Amino acid sequence: MGIPSGKPKTISVDLTGKFLSASREVRIETSLCVYWDEIFLSEETGEPPVALTELSPAAAELRFRGFSRPVIHPERKQPEGFDYQTFMPVSEWNPTPGLYTRYGDVRELLAGVDDRLVILGSGDEIRLRFDAKALPALPAGWRRDFLLKVDGWAKDADANTAFSQSVEPLPFHGMSRYPYPATEHFPDDGIHRVYRERYNTRPALRLIRSLQEGGTP
Repeated sequence: MGIPSGKPKTISVDLTGKFLSASREVRIETSLCVYWDEIFLSEETGEPPVALTELSPAAAELRFRGFSRPVIHPERKQPEGFDYQTFMPVSEWNPTPGLYTRYGDVRELLAGVDDRLVILGSGDEIRLRFDAKALPALPAGWRRDFLLKVDGWAKDADANTAFSQSVEPLPFHGMSRYPYPATEHFPDDGIHRVYRERYNTRPALRLIRSLQEGGTP
């Protein structure tokens, strides 16, 4: 059935037709260290009444923030968490060499899935603001949840990661795999050339030098 990938998450498992007898005991076996804080069964499999409202950000600012303070369980019985209200204004890791998206307004790059990526380095964040007045009123008895749809890729400096020591080559939605073969390349039309020239102008070394000198990135 797999396990939750990454930090604390919820997964669902369909047990239809899986029981071999009248017994309804369930055993979960794994060779990995996994902690479950809640498990429950439900016979209700119908879709609940739901209404999806898409809301584009009214503002999107890329900026350097630093790293949230790690919160570690004293007995290591919970995954590592992070306290967003307390942060370290320095980078924990050296940014991968290459050009990153310049700081400032990046709302244009988040408007659609078009391979014009916001390239973030270590300690960067995007601050999103939404206009709550644009949301419809809730019917009686309803509640509102928020889902953030993210489309992109992540790269780390692990030796087993392809091109782990460089920002390039940039991924794109039409690639067959990563790294992609020489017959494929990142879109090179006018729109994407302007995107590179206008947005991807921030060298990683500038961030390191600014922090070492005690300046503001």
